[in-house]
Amino acid sequence: MTAISDNLDAVNRCQIAELKKAALTLDPVQDCAEFYKHVRNVQSAIIHTYQLKAYAAVRLEDPKEAARLWKEMTDFCNDALEAISELRSKHPQCETSELYDLALDYKAQAEKRYYENLQDSECQPTPAGLFAKVT
Repeated sequence: MTAISDNLDAVNRCQIAELKKAALTLDPVQDCAEFYKHVRNVQSAIIHTYQLKAYAAVRLEDPKEAARLWKEMTDFCNDALEAISELRSKHPQCETSELYDLALDYKAQAEKRYYENLQDSECQPTPAGLFAKVT
């Protein structure tokens, strides 16, 4: 799963980089449709990555590993938020505010699941023989 995860991460970072590049090279007022394609690509990456992480996380036996997946998702959302935080005020007509809100929502859900799995990983079964039997 590491190779798939690494590839997914690389594609996601590319989508964010392309959005940043579009913000520098396109005039969102004149080229809003073209700029929106980049916004939509980041939006799709967030939604799709969340689905993949959720699918993988619920199938893991180790909650610590599941927590790692959710941490990766949280980090990805943070990167997306960082990239669009400035763009949402500069180019609100191109759906950047909606993308920012979506990334915030997905980050909140990923963070919640991260902490839940981290908490579960700390609650290991009680070792046999730890407590004396009451007779």
